[in-house]
Amino acid sequence: MKVLARALPALYLFAASAAYAADLPPPLADLAAKVAPAVVSIASMAPDTSTPPQNDDGGDVGASNTAGTVVPPPKIVESLGSGFVFDPSGYILTNNHVVNGANNVTVTFPDGTVYPAIIAGLDTDADLAVLKVNAGHPLPYVPFGDSTKMRVGDWVLAVGNPFGMPGTNTAGIVSALHRQINDTKFDDFIQTDAAINKGNSGGPLFNLQGQVVGVNSAIYAPSGTSDGIGFSIPSAMAEPVAEALAHEGKMSRGWLGVATEEVSPAIQAVLKLPSTKGALVGAVSVASPASGVLQPGDVITALGGQPIADPHALFIRTAEFQAGQNVPVEFVRNGTLRQAQLLVSAPPPAQDDSIAQKPASPPNPVTLPAYGLGLAGKPAVDGVSVTSATGPAAKAGIVAGNVIQQVNGVAVATAPDIRKQIEGLGDNPAVFLISGTMPDGNNPGPRWVPVKPGK
Repeated sequence: MKVLARALPALYLFAASAAYAADLPPPLADLAAKVAPAVVSIASMAPDTSTPPQNDDGGDVGASNTAGTVVPPPKIVESLGSGFVFDPSGYILTNNHVVNGANNVTVTFPDGTVYPAIIAGLDTDADLAVLKVNAGHPLPYVPFGDSTKMRVGDWVLAVGNPFGMPGTNTAGIVSALHRQINDTKFDDFIQTDAAINKGNSGGPLFNLQGQVVGVNSAIYAPSGTSDGIGFSIPSAMAEPVAEALAHEGKMSRGWLGVATEEVSPAIQAVLKLPSTKGALVGAVSVASPASGVLQPGDVITALGGQPIADPHALFIRTAEFQAGQNVPVEFVRNGTLRQAQLLVSAPPPAQDDSIAQKPASPPNPVTLPAYGLGLAGKPAVDGVSVTSATGPAAKAGIVAGNVIQQVNGVAVATAPDIRKQIEGLGDNPAVFLISGTMPDGNNPGPRWVPVKPGK
């Protein structure tokens, strides 16, 4: 027994050492050599659009140009960045901010070959751009991987042209996923501690299989250089953009036609939802892809086979599809998980909703004192008009002129309908689907508002 007892710590240490060894940095030399031929350095020339040179009087040079005055040529600004070949016919992906506005772009390969490049397409919303070079022969390229399968702690390799030093490799791990830094319209970055510096923009972030799982785009660098916090656009976003820009010159993103919000614990309890995960539908646009499929009160839990954690995740996932694609959707309705197909379409032209007329208060209002609500005696077009909001209703953000469309997931058309839905709730909150402006005058669209009755 003593021998066994003496052996156990050694066995434990051996097992722990083996597990630890499995997590040590993998050998990356073969990976670096494998991907190197497809990673390029990019130089772009663009006119300087900053403040023009001034004369001695403080005016623009040339603004009062007289005969004999020499006007200096416009200043040219050079930007250095990185990119990678994703199609052997010569298509290269980089960042929009590397080449946008450039009138001359060159691409340098690791063997020193330099090609002039044309800009095939730009996507400012995602900060991505596709270049095209004509090499006259197939070029080495790297494939995209599936960024949705990356986990925090996975090893990654960043390759690029920091500070004009081409072919620089840095390794690290995935530090975080779905990071929002307010850098692009579609913020959903992979955060990594692989060193990323100026000039790395547009370069690839590889998994250990040599697949591109991210496009290095930004850093958090109070010191001006890498502090171990870099951000990459995930391949789930970058790949469809790259293909669209290469073949169509633009990215036509999909639109579902739903307004959604987060599932709060109060809403979860009242609507008897399994969790707070998902995007709660507040409104469905007429003649939209979601029309006839989804309805207010549904909770979207997956789109295109990927889980949806919240409205931002739905926004990002929708943007990864092009108009015309048929996409499966999963949602919870009345406690039941359902599945359907949505034919994603292009969004309609933006409409100006800034000038909203507050409806006149209809006569014979009905009051719900416990909730601080005054309701119109006559039904509105889409529900019941709020004539006054005080106490609990006002604290919840309801204002006169709002329209109550649903209560606890049930559509209402009259004040008695609302009374029926709140009967028996006691001190528990009622959840109202409200349309109309907020107290600050903004109109975010239909929203779910829990209101706890007062004493």
